[in-house]
Amino acid sequence: MSIIELKHVKKKYAHTEKYAVKDFNLTIHSGEFIVFVGPSGCGKSTTLRMIAGLEDISEGDFLIDGIRVNDMSSKDRDIAMVFQSYALYPHMSVRDNIGYGLKLRRFDKNDIKERVNAIAEVVGISEYLEKKPKALSGGQQQRVALGRAMIRTPKIYLMDEPLSNLDAKLRTSTRAEIARMHRAKGAVTIYVTHDQVEAMTMADRIVLMSMGEIQQIGSPRDLYENPKNMFVATFMGMPPMSTIQGSYKDGYFTCVGFTIKLSPFDRQILDGSGYNHSNIIIGIRANHIKMGTTYEHHFPETVITITVMNIEYLGDSKNIFFEPEPGVVFVATIEPHAEISIDDTIQLVIDPNNIHLFDAKTKDSIKYHTKKLGHS
Repeated sequence: MSIIELKHVKKKYAHTEKYAVKDFNLTIHSGEFIVFVGPSGCGKSTTLRMIAGLEDISEGDFLIDGIRVNDMSSKDRDIAMVFQSYALYPHMSVRDNIGYGLKLRRFDKNDIKERVNAIAEVVGISEYLEKKPKALSGGQQQRVALGRAMIRTPKIYLMDEPLSNLDAKLRTSTRAEIARMHRAKGAVTIYVTHDQVEAMTMADRIVLMSMGEIQQIGSPRDLYENPKNMFVATFMGMPPMSTIQGSYKDGYFTCVGFTIKLSPFDRQILDGSGYNHSNIIIGIRANHIKMGTTYEHHFPETVITITVMNIEYLGDSKNIFFEPEPGVVFVATIEPHAEISIDDTIQLVIDPNNIHLFDAKTKDSIKYHTKKLGHS
């Protein structure tokens, strides 16, 4: 059972004073599927390249099974890599591309042939084994790259945006295939993406990064339901969480567009933490803004009146957009057959039991530590 450890890892390039990666700490156990996610330039690919040995570590320690490997060459780290660019050898057949790593390790020719045939069937490219990469589509080339990595059983699989060049349908099916092969191999997989849907659907744990720093580590559900700060809250989930600043006083939250009564649990947290008569930010996910008389009956003190500014029909639902105050856009996800048009004035209900609270200055979650202690 391999244990991968990154302790206070930092990366700074010679031409700049800023750190590309700042104090990165993570322990990964064998069999885990870890996803590094975040916006472009957040440091996720740089961290992956340090793990791969393609970038030097400026400070800190990288350990595999307790052995410091900072100075170990990439080929000696027992790592298989899949990159966005495929990196296939154009002069080799698909068969030779997939089996090349085993050939370098002097595997028996018949053994290589059997393994290549087996992995090609798994990734759906058996009929292309004798073709050259240039004869394949982008999706097929990506499957060759996955097969080349998955034919081995290293300690660590590293994948850097491997699906970004695929169309939506193929991305979905290949995502499922990667997850299935990961489970079959039982090795550590570290997967980099900017797509939070990929992160949510594939990861055992997500490492969400911004500006070279870890914002939060946890399960997809943990980051979605219990975000540590506003960055995590608004990055995870589609559509993004809606947020608005206002004042909290004696149980009520007031902003330009509405006044609502908070739940007893939220009032207890805010009063106990010294937020009465203070500015705070509330966050609400689209599926927690309801429509209908049933919700109005249950939550009469969180009914708001809005004007519809845009509508997205998604088949099984509708997203409606509105501005509770100028320049602040909220999204509500409602049932698809609701008869609503742009510029209609309607009433919606905010679910008071699913409101997120953030400090107006630090943007940190006010409820995060309370929930971590199990008081939610």
